[in-house]
Amino acid sequence: MKYTIRQIMPTQIAVKFEDGSKAVLYISPEATPEDIDDAVSYYDPDFRPDPETLINKNISVGEERVSTRKEKQKLEEPPDVELPPIEISLDGSLPKPKFSKDLILINYMMADYFVKKYNDNTLKLELEKKIEEYVISNNITSKQAVNSLLFEDDDFIVKLAMQELENE
Repeated sequence: MKYTIRQIMPTQIAVKFEDGSKAVLYISPEATPEDIDDAVSYYDPDFRPDPETLINKNISVGEERVSTRKEKQKLEEPPDVELPPIEISLDGSLPKPKFSKDLILINYMMADYFVKKYNDNTLKLELEKKIEEYVISNNITSKQAVNSLLFEDDDFIVKLAMQELENE
């Protein structure tokens, strides 16, 4: 439906549609004309859904209810997966872990995902146990860990990758 811009304000515009309806909406100062048309379309009567489809059928007028808080529930139970340890050689001052840096990073990201998506910290707790066991058993300090990240030999990584390709 056609619309007319009636007023321009900081971060807002007021519009009037050809059927006489009006809207005031947020518009970014950098919005293009196409961005503005898109934003206005969300207020356009032609794009509005049938109001009957927006009425909740689970409640009725006059019904008395008691407010309660729902406990957050896991959407689905993540599968139990035991990942085999991958042994690699490290070029540096830290002892060789029984897991690769890539694998621990991927597992950390997955643990973060499960916490955010499913409110499940099982993988995170298991990773923390493994890391604590590794740090304690090897007397690793945070300074050593930082130094191993800062001074890792890139040639070593390339050599390791080449070895893996040769072993295939």
